Amino acid sequence: MALDLLQIGVSGLRSSQKQLNVTGHNINNVNTPGYSRQLAEQKANDAVWLGGDYYGSGSYIDNVSRAYDRFAARELTLTTTQLHASNEKASQLAIMDDYISRNASKTVSNMNDYYDAVKSLADHPNDMGSRKAVIENAGLVASTLNSAHGNLTDMHREVSDQVAASVSRVNTLGQELAALNARVLESQGGEKNDLYDQQQQLINELAEYTNVTVLSDKENPAQTIMIGQGYTLVSGVEPSKLTIVPGEPDPSQSQVALEHGNSLKPLKAESMGGKIGALIEYRSDVIEKGMNEVGRMAIGFASEINTMQRQGLDLEGQPGQNLFTDVNSLSAQQQRVITEVGSTADIKVAIDDVKQLKADEYRLETEADPATGALTYSLFNSADELVTQAAGSGVAGQQIAVDGMVIEIGTPPVEGESVQIRPVRQGAGEISLNTNDPKAIAAQRVVTETETNTGNAHLEALPGATATGRYQVQLSAAGDSVSVTDANGNALTLTDSLGNSGTALAYPLQDGLFQLTDPSGSATLRLTRSGQANDSFVVELGAKPAEGDNSNLMAMQSLQTEKSMNGGRSSIIDLFEGLSTDVGIQKQNAEKMTQINQMDFDAATERVQSLSGVNLDEEAANLMKFQQAYMASSRIMSVAKETFDTLMRAI
Repeated sequence: MALDLLQIGVSGLRSSQKQLNVTGHNINNVNTPGYSRQLAEQKANDAVWLGGDYYGSGSYIDNVSRAYDRFAARELTLTTTQLHASNEKASQLAIMDDYISRNASKTVSNMNDYYDAVKSLADHPNDMGSRKAVIENAGLVASTLNSAHGNLTDMHREVSDQVAASVSRVNTLGQELAALNARVLESQGGEKNDLYDQQQQLINELAEYTNVTVLSDKENPAQTIMIGQGYTLVSGVEPSKLTIVPGEPDPSQSQVALEHGNSLKPLKAESMGGKIGALIEYRSDVIEKGMNEVGRMAIGFASEINTMQRQGLDLEGQPGQNLFTDVNSLSAQQQRVITEVGSTADIKVAIDDVKQLKADEYRLETEADPATGALTYSLFNSADELVTQAAGSGVAGQQIAVDGMVIEIGTPPVEGESVQIRPVRQGAGEISLNTNDPKAIAAQRVVTETETNTGNAHLEALPGATATGRYQVQLSAAGDSVSVTDANGNALTLTDSLGNSGTALAYPLQDGLFQLTDPSGSATLRLTRSGQANDSFVVELGAKPAEGDNSNLMAMQSLQTEKSMNGGRSSIIDLFEGLSTDVGIQKQNAEKMTQINQMDFDAATERVQSLSGVNLDEEAANLMKFQQAYMASSRIMSVAKETFDTLMRAI
C-alpha cells in the first residue's frame, strides 16, 4: 500500500513540475510577439485493481497545447492584409496629392502667364519685346510639362522598385516557412507549439505583402501556404519563388510572376492584395493615369496653339508654323503604339480631335475568320470594355477613327497578337518649342471657322500655295463630302492624297489632305476629321500682312477659357484642377478606409489576444496552485515513506 501511495505521489510531483514548467514558460514569454499561451493537459492514470476494487493511480501530463483558434488567426491574417494595403495606398496617395497640388498650381500659373503674354501682344502685334515674352512663356509651359512627366516617370520607377523589394521579402518568408515546416515534421510533442507560433508570425508578416491562405490537416503538420488567388508559395518543405518579369508588350510595365518549373506564370495584380497589390494598383490607377492626363493636357495645349498658328500669317507674311513640336510627327505617332517583341505590325496613331481625346489606354486585338481568313480588329479600353470593332480591309493604311484619334494600320498584327495603344502617355514628355523666332508668331488670321459650325474640325493651309484669293470650304448636308468654291461661287476641282479627283471628295479625307486648283494656281489644305454636316470654313490664300492685325491673337487667347477638352466640358486648365481634385478625393477615401481597416485589425488582434495572450494574473494564480500541488505531492511521498518505515519496523 505504501508503494502505491509513493507512485501516486511521484506522478503528482511530475505532473505539478510540468505544470510549473509550462506556467513559467508562459510568464517568460508574456512580451514575446506572436506567442500563444500554452496549456499542460493533465489526465488521471488508469485505475488499478486492488483488494477487490479499483483504486486511482495518480495523474500524468498527456499533452502541451496552444491556446489557439484558427478562425481568429485567419481573421487577423485577413485584416493584416487589408490594413497594410490601405496604409500603403494612403501613404502613396499623400505623396502624389502633395506633388500634384504643387505642380498643378505651377503649370496653371505658367499657362496663364502665356495667355497674359498673348493678350499683351494683341495690343501691339508688331512689338518684338512682346513677341519674345510670348516665346519665353511658351517655353516655360513646355518645360513645366516636361518636368511633370519626368517626375511621374521617376515615381513609376520607384514604385516598381518597391514592388521588387517586397517580392524579395516574400521569397525570404517563403523559404523560412518551408524551413519551419521541415522542423515541425522532425519535432515532437510540445516542441511544435513554439514552431507553430513562429509560423504564424511569418504568415502574418507575409500577409502584409499579399493575400495569404493556409492549408493544413492533422495527417500532415507541414502547412501549405498560398498567396493571391490560389498561387502556391510553400508546399510542405518546398518553397516556390516569385520574380519580376518585364511587362508584355510594354517592358516598363513590370509584372510579378511565379516560377513554376522552367516556366513563369504572371500573377494577376488585382488578386495580390496587401502592399504588393496596393503598389501595383497605385502605379496603374494613379501614376499612369496621372501621366496620361498630363500628357493629354500637353497634347491639347500644343495642338490647339499649333492649329491657331497654322491658320494665320507671321510677321513676314508667311503661313504660320507650329509653335510647339507637332503632336502628329511620325515619331510621335509611332511611339503611341507598343507591340510585342518580334512583331511585324506597322501601326501609327494620330491625334485628330483633342475635344474627344481621352486620358486612357487601349488594347488592339486581331482575329481571323477560320473560313475566309478575313481580319477583325477589336479595340478595348483600360477597363476591358469594347470600344469599337472594324473589319480588316486588306489595304495598307486602313484607318480606324475613335475617341479623337486615328489608328492607321499598315502591316496588321498577326492573329492573337495584342497591341497596346497609348495615345497621350508621352505627350508631356515630348512637348517642346518648335521655334524661338519671335517673328514666327502668327498674329493675323487667314482661316475662319463659321460660328454656326457644330463639329470640331479645323482647316489649315500648308506652305507652298500658289493659288490666291478667298475660298469657302463646305461640308455637304449629309456631312459625307467636301467641296470648295472661289469668291465668285465657282466650284473648284479637288484632288485627295489617294488620287481621287472631282468637285466633291468623300469626307473624312485620308490624312485630311486635299489639293484645290484654279486659274491662279494650286494649294494643299488639311481638314481634320471631326466636322459635321453643313460646317464651312473660309481661307484667304496669298493674303498680305496687315499692319496691326491681331485677329489670330484674339482667337488664340480665347483658348484660355474655351471648353476644348472632355467633349466640350473642360478647358485645358480645368484638366489640371480636375486631376488635383481626383487625387485629393482618392487620398481622403484611402485615409477613411485605413481607419476602418485599423478598427477591424484592432478587433481581430484583441480577439486573438483574449484567446492566446498570456494573462500574468492568471499565470501567477496557476503558479501558486501548482506550487502547492507540488508540495502536496511531496508530502504524499513523505507519508508513503513513513508508512513503509512503520511497516518495516512491525515485521
